Amino acid sequence: MPEWALPIDPALRRLLVEALAAERDSDWLLAASHYQAALQLQPDDHRLECNAANALWLADRPEEAMAGFRRAVELAPQEPLPWRGLGNAARDNNRFGSAVRAYRRSSAQGDDPLTDWNLSQVLLGLGRYREAFRQAERRLFVAGLEPFYQGPGWDGSTASMQRAQAEGIPLHVWSEQGFGDTLQFLRWLKPLTASLPDGGPGVVLLVEPPLVPLLKQGLGWLDGTFAVRAKGDGPGLPLGWEQHHISLQSLPHRLNQGHWVHPRQCGIGPWLRLGPRTSHEQLQRPSGPPRVGILWAAGRKLTDGFTRREYQKRSLSPNALGRLVEGLRASGAEVVALQHGPDRDQIAPWRHHLAGELAADADFLATALLLDQLELVITVDTAMAHLAGCLAQPAWVLLPWSADPRWLRQRSDSPWYPSLRLFRQPRSGDWDTAIGAVLNAFRTPT
Repeated sequence: MPEWALPIDPALRRLLVEALAAERDSDWLLAASHYQAALQLQPDDHRLECNAANALWLADRPEEAMAGFRRAVELAPQEPLPWRGLGNAARDNNRFGSAVRAYRRSSAQGDDPLTDWNLSQVLLGLGRYREAFRQAERRLFVAGLEPFYQGPGWDGSTASMQRAQAEGIPLHVWSEQGFGDTLQFLRWLKPLTASLPDGGPGVVLLVEPPLVPLLKQGLGWLDGTFAVRAKGDGPGLPLGWEQHHISLQSLPHRLNQGHWVHPRQCGIGPWLRLGPRTSHEQLQRPSGPPRVGILWAAGRKLTDGFTRREYQKRSLSPNALGRLVEGLRASGAEVVALQHGPDRDQIAPWRHHLAGELAADADFLATALLLDQLELVITVDTAMAHLAGCLAQPAWVLLPWSADPRWLRQRSDSPWYPSLRLFRQPRSGDWDTAIGAVLNAFRTPT
């Protein structure tokens, strides 16, 4: 809630206090109702209108939120926050063009890196990749963000690269945000390593520890000297060369390679190639019924209202999970559970239907090796979708109605990953129809 002095009116003060308490409990519908009641007492306050709309947005009510933000904009067209809220709600109504216009109006009223970052995501959804990646650089200036390496990084210049490489200093490329984002942006390591001087120290990729074994093996095909290291493991940048680093997600902009989205555009197959394995590692897909891996819950990030909402709307309900398992079994599949973390226990009522489960302590390499035994993966929007896509593993991705813009709109395929097929909710919260489409497609393969 924007800061303002508590009003004298006791009834209004009570409603605001109750709204704040509901926000702390993540009870967004209750918070919205308190703000709406407060608007009855103070109807021309755009801050109350904006707060009510934001609570509805976090409650995954984007249509109602959009109407509220429009009213806030009408009350205070010179204020940036209502316009940004309108852009957020438009994005979640799959109205990406309207979202772009709202974000630009917000930026015109007041510069804010968060608005520019939000804009970059809908530009991705519109396929305007070069513009999106340029705009996305503003995320590094969002208040509260703490990049792995502070300060300015490599600007993409050849002279800077050649000087550092001549002195034996590798370029440090570091991951940011989630596992899925890291996997998605691996494709830009190919043009990066291909541009380095021959015989130089190359690139050090710094990632979260669970990714290290997978990337060491899966990226061994890259040109030049290339190393993968866990963040915090080993020496950092030499004194005086603090600028010889870059975020993995900044590569497409710095390399001017925004068109390297589709693998077919750059003549490269899977981004991760596990290659030949030793005899004790070699996994053979057994003959018999098709083995299908399923993953039903997105990353459990509950630190703020937005990430909590994303976890809830991307994850299957218990009824949807049960229907998926039972439907696959009735169609002759052997079902393998791929879920990590505390949500893996949600399969308990259907565990007797499973043909196997991913080990609770499996890292990404162990997960990738298990995928090699499966004919198909069915997953919600989480890192598993990106892992399957990087491996060129056939996978079906279940998407909420207001899906992340990276999956574009109204498409059943993805330019990022040719091996994926997308199944979308036809309306907010309707997993039943989406699961029905998946089961029908499984029974009648094309």
